[in-house]
Amino acid sequence: MRGIRVLVLGFARSGIAAAKKLVSLGAKVILSEVKPESKVDSAMVKELRTLGVDLEFGGHTFSPVDLIVVSPEIHLDIPVLERARRKNIPIISEIELAYRLLKKPIIAVTGTNGKTTTTTLIGELLKAGGKKVAVAGNIGNPMVEVDDANLDYIVAEISSYQLETTVDFKPWISVILNIQPDHLERHKSMAEYIKQKAKIFANQSADDYLVYNLDEPQVAATVKSAKAKLVAFTKNRAEIIALRPAEIKIPGRHNLENALAAAQAAYLCGVDKNTVADGLKTFPGVEHRIEFVAKIKEVEYYNDSKATNPDSTLVALETFAGRGIVLILGGKDKGVPLAVLAKHVKAGVKEVVLLGEATQRFKKE
Repeated sequence: MRGIRVLVLGFARSGIAAAKKLVSLGAKVILSEVKPESKVDSAMVKELRTLGVDLEFGGHTFSPVDLIVVSPEIHLDIPVLERARRKNIPIISEIELAYRLLKKPIIAVTGTNGKTTTTTLIGELLKAGGKKVAVAGNIGNPMVEVDDANLDYIVAEISSYQLETTVDFKPWISVILNIQPDHLERHKSMAEYIKQKAKIFANQSADDYLVYNLDEPQVAATVKSAKAKLVAFTKNRAEIIALRPAEIKIPGRHNLENALAAAQAAYLCGVDKNTVADGLKTFPGVEHRIEFVAKIKEVEYYNDSKATNPDSTLVALETFAGRGIVLILGGKDKGVPLAVLAKHVKAGVKEVVLLGEATQRFKKE
């Protein structure tokens, strides 16, 4: 990396982490952000300048560089990237950059829903099995910050946005939980969304493993092109976890699937069944995913604010079916079909509170 010129797009967590790592390796780094300087963390601006990172605010200007590292929130059709492609300048994600620097095996988890829970759970099961692990990626800890010198594994949550700009990324174990309509405002079609998800196993070989959900037809069809060893999980063979599904601490059908996926990954890493079973009995789940908040005057409150697509919301409604649900619904409009969700809301929800950008679409449904 020493001496190469790198443009990093996006003054968010992964962009900042990439800029710091690159400059520490001797690269000449420009970090570019569309927001004005007054709208970003001034302390971080000062730190980056002290480290020798050049900063640009108020828009992305094309620079004659050797490499561009793009943050996941950046759309790939912006002018500066179109021009870079015409100049044959490589464009990669922070995940790809991290992969090129890391040496230890990576367990990469993707899917429309359940990524964070499954990634966290795999990390906990491996730790319980005596493995030294870092948990990173879309979960909130940039992979490029990981120092794997004393680790056995890196467990990473990987989104479709991050996979878009991977080139050589090749996990030892890839995990695909499910593929449902999501992020169509960016990917434009389900075919393109599926294509990006499939990049998680695109570079894997027969020495690698692909853990996948046999109960999801789209997943089962997608993995047929994989070269890795296929390791399926299914709710119909839940006995692989050596305990009854009701003993899993986190509730819901989807969390049984998450537990099965995590168990298969843990077994591949040498964790025994009893350790896995004990972990599933005690794992409390993660924040904002059917997270119990409080019970007030016999009313239970749950935070499921990470249910950002219809399928995820449907799973939560199924979990609490018949219990007089009051649902706060809305947020960003991702351009996905809402008819099935609307039908279930009408049939199984007592009251609905609508908010955010998608309010009018929900009202029409």
